[in-house]
Amino acid sequence: MQQETSNLHHVVSYFAKIHKLTEREREVVFYLSRYGYSNKSLASELCIAEKTVKNHIAKIQEKTNSGSTRELLSMIVAQSVMQYEQIKGAIAF
Repeated sequence: MQQETSNLHHVVSYFAKIHKLTEREREVVFYLSRYGYSNKSLASELCIAEKTVKNHIAKIQEKTNSGSTRELLSMIVAQSVMQYEQIKGAIAF
């Protein structure tokens, strides 16, 4: 479980960097990716208002050109797969 969390942190950090997300936006993406939280659950986890979570997600979607939370999560999964393939390819040599 610890390794999975570490890998997710790496993927989310890279995703946040290439899309110029703020630290708080990165946290929202991490918890959303890890737990698939509802806005209410994310708000509780991050100790912020549900409306603030909605605003963060809207801003993240704007920065990543994703039209929905589902599309945003798909982008993160795709990023994870690409990073895995790069690592796998580097080890093969």
